[in-house]
Amino acid sequence: MTLLGNRDTRDNVILTGVDATLLTNYRLRDGATYEDVVNMANAALGGFNAGLGNDPFWSMLISFTDQMDTRYAVGNSAAMVPHTEYGRPDPRRAEMAGHMLPLRKWDHMLGWTADYLEEARLDDLAADMAMAIDAANNRWRIALLQRLLKRGDDSGVVVGLSTTGLSPGFATAAASTGVDFIPPTYAGTTFTVDHEHYVPDAGGAFTLAILQDAAAELREHGHEPPFEFLISPADESVITAISPGFLGVNEALVNAGVLAAQVNFTGATVDGKRPIGAISDFRVWVVPGMPDNYGFGFKSYGPNNPRNPLRVRVPLGARAPQLRAIRDSNNPGIAPVQNLMTQIAFGVGVGDRTNGTPRFVGGAAWADGTAA
Repeated sequence: MTLLGNRDTRDNVILTGVDATLLTNYRLRDGATYEDVVNMANAALGGFNAGLGNDPFWSMLISFTDQMDTRYAVGNSAAMVPHTEYGRPDPRRAEMAGHMLPLRKWDHMLGWTADYLEEARLDDLAADMAMAIDAANNRWRIALLQRLLKRGDDSGVVVGLSTTGLSPGFATAAASTGVDFIPPTYAGTTFTVDHEHYVPDAGGAFTLAILQDAAAELREHGHEPPFEFLISPADESVITAISPGFLGVNEALVNAGVLAAQVNFTGATVDGKRPIGAISDFRVWVVPGMPDNYGFGFKSYGPNNPRNPLRVRVPLGARAPQLRAIRDSNNPGIAPVQNLMTQIAFGVGVGDRTNGTPRFVGGAAWADGTAA
């Protein structure tokens, strides 16, 4: 069964059914034992899993659920009517829509043979385990960024959506999705089924007007600043050159003069992702893996808040994705950690279809971005 809570030092034990004496007898070339390999793997996996649900950057974008679908109001508008002594107003209820959320397993094979383990060094195995953690980080990043920049629906049995289930993106014209969406009326503004959040621009570069339009797109649905805007490293110089409009953060070793305007956040890097400044109520983040000429604006409601743009589906009963080590069921081998592989199960869908405005400045027509 799935256990709640973080993996910590209490989990660094030899599991029931595993012979500790046998583990000790299987010794590696440099004197390390299989028990050492198990402890190393436990530490690596525990660190990854603890950080996955609490990453200060990704948690701005996501929330977790173990449910296979999400439901939301569409196109609703209502107003109270004057009271009369004998009158009775007609009852009204919200119109609802919904879509499914994907879920699939991802594997990484370490592929240690019994003969290799007899001659291996622990440092080499540690490097392989670090690569497995890196592979999981890469899959996580690509899955999140790809969903931000894909207008079409996800579908198919292979991603856990059956033969008819659909997992759409943000608000888009009916012709671009199989799950029509009319955003709820807000402050007297009504919308249609062709309301579009995927906005292309043939200008070839981000401008102040594009950022202002993105902010207006979020505001008209009731999302209020401050907002976040994600760009690729290649577009950093374009954004910072917007003047007037862009205001940068202080550099790590330099404080701006007291008479100069300053943003009210730091430029602290979060695992390679870093805020570079502010423009049009957006805090701008340079995000490795974002493709050139693409941007994404959104409102974060706090870590893992259900109103954040993306909804990450996890296995039933889980609170967050868990990277685990398993033995290859097709070829388990004879040594305790032979043919070890890592596996994680999750799927990325959209939660709030109004809380996201993808931008593409590389052409007059929208084209999905490819995350790296």
